[in-house]
Amino acid sequence: MNNKGFLLAEETIKIIIALICLTFLAYLLFSIYSNNKNNKDLEFAEASLEYLIERFNSGENSAEIYNPEGWYVLNQPEGKLCICEGKSFNMGPKDCAEFGVCVNSKFEIENGPIEIKNPPVVIIRK
Repeated sequence: MNNKGFLLAEETIKIIIALICLTFLAYLLFSIYSNNKNNKDLEFAEASLEYLIERFNSGENSAEIYNPEGWYVLNQPEGKLCICEGKSFNMGPKDCAEFGVCVNSKFEIENGPIEIKNPPVVIIRK
């Protein structure tokens, strides 16, 4: 009996299973990293929005914010000031509130939406 062919098939199956496991682990690690990054961006957006409101309440007409980079500061209906991801604010107010951070505010962004990049200047109207 020729056992060489049988061993070759056995080794091939082991290699295929190992590749499937490695692919699954890579996907799992990428998912965890991506989820952590999104949570960090939401924390930055919330802190930036609090900073904006604090500055505007103190009488300032402008403020510089740096995080989360690539997101936008904009006005929403019903007197809301929001910081949203670029892809979500194009979808509509509901999506911006769901995927970004919004607060009720008496302030309005001039020439909005404004992209957060280095260094942004956000100008408001009362």
